[in-house]
Amino acid sequence: MKKEKALDDIDRSIIRILQENAKTSYREIHEELGISIGTIHNRLSKLENNGIIEGYTLKLNNEKLGYKLIFLIRVQIDGKHTGDILSQIKEKPEVCSIFHTTGEQSACLVCRFKEAGDVHNFIRELNEKEYVTKTISNMVLKEYKNSSSIIGL
Repeated sequence: MKKEKALDDIDRSIIRILQENAKTSYREIHEELGISIGTIHNRLSKLENNGIIEGYTLKLNNEKLGYKLIFLIRVQIDGKHTGDILSQIKEKPEVCSIFHTTGEQSACLVCRFKEAGDVHNFIRELNEKEYVTKTISNMVLKEYKNSSSIIGL
């Protein structure tokens, strides 16, 4: 098994800057941290090659795109079919995240919808799947934080 690389303060600082804005230029990082552009380039290359930085993403405003309804949907699945069912569900465009979980439910989904009817249809289709035995859904009233990044590096 490959040993994890320890991050130093420079790596952490570069990552923090890019977490705030992945489009930050090397020159802007140089101005903020006072390290050479060559060093920034080399550090980022190593972070990418070591799999610490996996890519640079686009953050969309889902509400402005019309996806105003967020639901957490917990799904109970017959155990030996969990992988197959979750593989099918991950193809649905409404599904933002899928977590295989411990406890009474097999998985938790984070989904976004435009209309209440879309939610109804999605949950109905989910419940009609042969090995899905139960769903529990909760509408998100307010989102306080939504990030997969660990800010406190």
